[in-house]
Amino acid sequence: MTLKINSSQPTKNVCAPTKLHELTYAELCKLQVTKYSLFEDNKWFEYNPTPGVGKSTSTINWSMKLHDDSRLTEPQHSKRLHWAKVLVLVRLKVPATGGPPAPGTLGTIQSSLKWLISWMVKEGYNDPSELTSAVCDHYLNDLPSFISEVLDSEVFGESTVRVALQPLYDLWNERVALTRMGIRSLSSHPFLGHGAAKIAREIATEAMGWIKPLPDEVAIPLLNKTTWFLGKPAEDVIRLLDVVRDPDEGGIVIVDNGRGGTRTQLGGKGEQARRRRASVFMANFRFSTLEEDSEPWHRPLDVKTTGETGKSSDAQIKLRKLFEAVRDACAITIQAMSGMRMSELLGIQAGFDDVTGLPTGVRIDESSTGLYEWFVIRTVLSKTEAGLPREVDWVLGMRPKGTHELPHAIRALVILNRIYEPWRANAKTDRLILASKSGETLQTKVNKLGAMHAGKMHVAMKRFISNWVDLSGLPDESLHKSEDNDLIQWRESKGMIFRSHMLRKTWANYTLACDSRLLPAIQMQFHHLSLAMTEGGYIGKNPLLVESLNSVSRQKRNSIIFEMVIGRSAFAGRMGEQLEAATTILREAIANLPTSEKWQHVVEWADASQLQMYFSPHATCCPTRTSEMRCHDTVQTPVWVRKEPNTATREPSLCAGCACAIMDKSHEPFWVDRYVNNWVSIKLNEAAGVSLVDFRVIQFRANQAGSILRKFDVDLEELDVRVAKTVEETYASA
Repeated sequence: MTLKINSSQPTKNVCAPTKLHELTYAELCKLQVTKYSLFEDNKWFEYNPTPGVGKSTSTINWSMKLHDDSRLTEPQHSKRLHWAKVLVLVRLKVPATGGPPAPGTLGTIQSSLKWLISWMVKEGYNDPSELTSAVCDHYLNDLPSFISEVLDSEVFGESTVRVALQPLYDLWNERVALTRMGIRSLSSHPFLGHGAAKIAREIATEAMGWIKPLPDEVAIPLLNKTTWFLGKPAEDVIRLLDVVRDPDEGGIVIVDNGRGGTRTQLGGKGEQARRRRASVFMANFRFSTLEEDSEPWHRPLDVKTTGETGKSSDAQIKLRKLFEAVRDACAITIQAMSGMRMSELLGIQAGFDDVTGLPTGVRIDESSTGLYEWFVIRTVLSKTEAGLPREVDWVLGMRPKGTHELPHAIRALVILNRIYEPWRANAKTDRLILASKSGETLQTKVNKLGAMHAGKMHVAMKRFISNWVDLSGLPDESLHKSEDNDLIQWRESKGMIFRSHMLRKTWANYTLACDSRLLPAIQMQFHHLSLAMTEGGYIGKNPLLVESLNSVSRQKRNSIIFEMVIGRSAFAGRMGEQLEAATTILREAIANLPTSEKWQHVVEWADASQLQMYFSPHATCCPTRTSEMRCHDTVQTPVWVRKEPNTATREPSLCAGCACAIMDKSHEPFWVDRYVNNWVSIKLNEAAGVSLVDFRVIQFRANQAGSILRKFDVDLEELDVRVAKTVEETYASA
């Protein structure tokens, strides 16, 4: 129906504005809130005389999709919908301050309500009266990461923050009129009188680096579990999908003849026959036994052993849960091992390349040395900004040339293609990850599935962690905490505080530094990605990775200074000593503050000092004394262009004696290996009668590593035992 607009048409007033609170609910529903809309309408529209603007700028669609993909008009949101409508109504009819909103601001009002209500849904709040000062503070603290997750970007402006804050100011300003209308509003100013502009400036500048990586204590069990699912569990679920494929439909099947024997017949094509075949198939299905186990990894799906209701659909329900677990494990793996945003993940196309046999969009590039080959996928950005390319490359893994093992992320793509194969022919999209319809069982192969939405995928990832990753044994605090009791919320929520952006930060964190605390298989994967980034220059080609790495770099810098200030970690290197001296006053000033406040003060100090840090496995470079940077001295780089370390000449021996170098516990594994390997070489040559005069460089490296390790209180005698054992084993195998 086309709306005919007559700008001269007079406004219809059902009642005087001052009588709003006297209306019955039936009268309120029929109230003309604008010239063209009633209170009960799902869309409120006002004519906007501004030339060239779209209708959406002057429309509030109350059936708006919230950030969890539900709609505000759904029954579970009835309370939220009502007070939101009343709030806008009083702003239009009896505003407490100023005049009513201009027609062209209705679209912005919808956006602002969408932010607040979506967050309230996430946190379980229904009514404005529940938004106490403490809850408003929680909203404020959560807003940077919430906005980043929804926008799929850590970069957003002050205007976005102001829009997200505005409903709280409106609820406070209109509290008298709302109370008369039966809506209990805020009992105090949401932000202690501070204006939205000031708060927005602070939050917008803190967006980069606000979202932290997953704590090691969470990342390790999560990535281990997703990797575990990519093996035999995924293969079993793919075999189970014969329930959906129904290969016996219309073919010869063997059935019970009811007299203790069997007979052959054509498989029926009806729903009842399909369900009967599915029930028999799942009752007889047996899961694989993993190498490290003596029993199958999952118990049979037979109704008698699995079902709680005794219905034949119980096994189907369990199958859907297993299907979703494999799907979610694959999605988490791809994000965690590539740094993709959710939107790029969901934009990957289905299928395989006919020539290479690899998933669609994946290619293999050879490293500049010819020793490695890496797997790269090119995707089209779903969100672009001025100056950004339409297509970017994401490195998914790397392997030595001549080997045939697929990196985890590539295997995940292969599995996703295989588990969606039964529905692919009828799918409404060419996207790889499809959205399941509502219900508890998998759809039949004739269902036409569409593309997965980000909100549903995010909820599914949370559910995977809750169902499959055991966080019950987490301690109260992580090893590298930035706030007190930071792991309690992970343990008590069973991982439901997870956000997919944390996977990007985890990727950047480990790719940047190849954190030694990560388990070997995962560490190797991230190390390969780091090599691919260095040799292929993919960081510079993908501005989205620059954003993520810069953010993590800032966080890692803050973490280094924080651990120095609170005395948690020892430091070596000339710059480490200089920073310890420079932070003396800061250390004294924050000594008695809670951990979270200490962290905030350290961040402010580091930002004010404009410190930049560059990371490697052997040292961190903080180039503040540019005239003494040894990596640049070797090639006589002019001082005024020494903005960062020279990666072409930078090497451990140079860094160890450089005025800009910092070594901390994260570098300990490198220096331990250097100490042991060099001493093994020395001992072997001593035994062979080779003069050590010819091995002065090796001797220097061993002594240098030992000196650094003493700063970390490493037991060198224990390392010497390792050296002796290695030498002994070398001779034994000779």
